[in-house]
Amino acid sequence: MTESAGRAPWIAPLPWVLIAASVTLELTTPAAYSYLSLLSAATPLAALSYSIRWVVAVAVTGALGMIALQIDQGRAYSAHFLVDFAANALIAAVAVFFAVSTQRSTRRLERVQALAEAAQRALLRPLPRRVGSVALAGFYRAADSEALVGGDLYGVRQSPWGTRMILGDVRGKGNGAVATVATTLATFREAAAVQESLADVAERIETALALDSADAHDDELFVTAVLLEFPSDEPVVRLLNRGHPPVLLMDEAGVRPLDVPFALPLGLGAMLGHAAQGEVTHQLAEGDLLVAYSDGITEARDEHDNFYPLTGRLGSNFSGRSAHRASPSRVAEFIEHDVASWAQSLKDDAVVLVLERVS
Repeated sequence: MTESAGRAPWIAPLPWVLIAASVTLELTTPAAYSYLSLLSAATPLAALSYSIRWVVAVAVTGALGMIALQIDQGRAYSAHFLVDFAANALIAAVAVFFAVSTQRSTRRLERVQALAEAAQRALLRPLPRRVGSVALAGFYRAADSEALVGGDLYGVRQSPWGTRMILGDVRGKGNGAVATVATTLATFREAAAVQESLADVAERIETALALDSADAHDDELFVTAVLLEFPSDEPVVRLLNRGHPPVLLMDEAGVRPLDVPFALPLGLGAMLGHAAQGEVTHQLAEGDLLVAYSDGITEARDEHDNFYPLTGRLGSNFSGRSAHRASPSRVAEFIEHDVASWAQSLKDDAVVLVLERVS
């Protein structure tokens, strides 16, 4: 007996309860009263929560119970019994047909969902614990609880110049945003492996977004993003910020945003030209952590409409030397649980990456 997903658990025993109640009442009450209608209700209820085999079993049990009761009461061949039996058989047949149709639809939906989930997981691949010289952890939450992928994105790629990453936020929501996520990530994965600088990687993404913008006749298609590069032979990080919230540095001095020159989001860079790329290099000490995130984190609101203070919360929970003892996974888990406690629900997609350069 298989209970259908999403059904209230109390529905499952009802068909058998109705059959037992009908038989008991028929045997213990005066003949003037009939409770055979309870038998008729058992099969439709079974169709709501049972597999097809068990729906048929309930229908057959109800029919046999009806026949046995009428034989016991000497009314097996009365016109009244034949009408009741025919009605019960018709109701049971409709219920079985309903169960067959529903379960076929459910299986089709499950297959479609499985394919959609596979496609989404191929788009946003699971985070490895380490890539090259970088240990990392993080989480991703789509605002739509039914989706695995929203308008935020992240990607990690090993290259001859070190470990490269992107974290971004696409303008808009829905299928259009997911298509832009796909374009951005596919271009990043290819460009990060062959382009010498982050500025060149960003330029390739710009070109891909321009093509999508022309195809979609959308002049406002853009992606805010931060690109990072961790060379394998230097204790530094190179950053390029394209209109995205600043990356946070957690070190012995506290938690603070890294200073990176302003640049327009990807897709809008042609407005300022190549001179405004703004790639910078920051020195890293052992134990320093970097936190990249989308505005879905900092724009999460509590019941008093206050924004989530990411920098302050990290500073108060991982101050000074304790920040150096924290691992990327510990910090990522803290942010995930702390944001969930702060805001009852996320109104926007949210992504966080916590990074540490390791020897």
